[in-house]
Amino acid sequence: MATIIPEVVDKSMRKLCESLQFRIPDTVVSIYVYGSTALNAFIEGSSDIDFLVFVNRTLTPSDIRLISEAHEDVEQTLSGLDIMGAYIRQEDVGKSVGEIPLVPTYFDKKMQSDGNGDLNPVTWWILKRHGICVYGQQLSFNYEISSNELIKYVINNMNSYWIGWIDRLEKNLNSTGMTEHSVPLEQLDFAVEWCTLGMLRQFYTIREHEVTSKIGAGQYGLTQLPERWHGLIREAIAIKRREKSREYPSQLKRLNDLVELLRLVHTESNLFLQKLN
Repeated sequence: MATIIPEVVDKSMRKLCESLQFRIPDTVVSIYVYGSTALNAFIEGSSDIDFLVFVNRTLTPSDIRLISEAHEDVEQTLSGLDIMGAYIRQEDVGKSVGEIPLVPTYFDKKMQSDGNGDLNPVTWWILKRHGICVYGQQLSFNYEISSNELIKYVINNMNSYWIGWIDRLEKNLNSTGMTEHSVPLEQLDFAVEWCTLGMLRQFYTIREHEVTSKIGAGQYGLTQLPERWHGLIREAIAIKRREKSREYPSQLKRLNDLVELLRLVHTESNLFLQKLN
């Protein structure tokens, strides 16, 4: 079943193509979208627009300034979008994190000349299997990302980035003066969605040796975890979908359950890998 590109993604990438063609002609080979768009899980107003621009030469500081202007064109025409991506040469696709040279990246509405973007085994996995060419020639991706590479990256991420989130949330929960009325609702909503679905994506990859969307990960969690956690997972899915439904009358209970669920997912993921090894 072919993936239908959402209208806002199509418009933003068309505008980016036009602006790049005008400013750095004869440089762009192809533009691909990956991420939630490629996984057929894009939610307007909630999902990032993840892209990769393949260029045929090393970009100069002058090129990068012109690319920044091209992105300003897109932002002025289509405001309120979260667009992120990188400008790379085809020979660098599929390389491990340490092998990829620093590349121009666009993130948080800013250009960086020496970033590493989102270039990791998960990105390469999605790009090879689901990436959508929205401009230029279809490329042949000859690299292979093994299940072991994918899982190694994911578990390292879980045991570094995500454990940091858990520790911070637990510290907030146990801080002096934290009361029912002092819990910041907007920040807690963000943490429930970001952390629950983000860690469940990794849980899914570790167990199934595949990659899924955040919504797909939430639905997977509902089938694999005890019912005790279903309310929190449903809340995370609702927040991602920009729905208003909430299941917790107590915000302290919600924060406590979030920490406990994340600890559970972290523990179960590491135990699952230990059993495999």
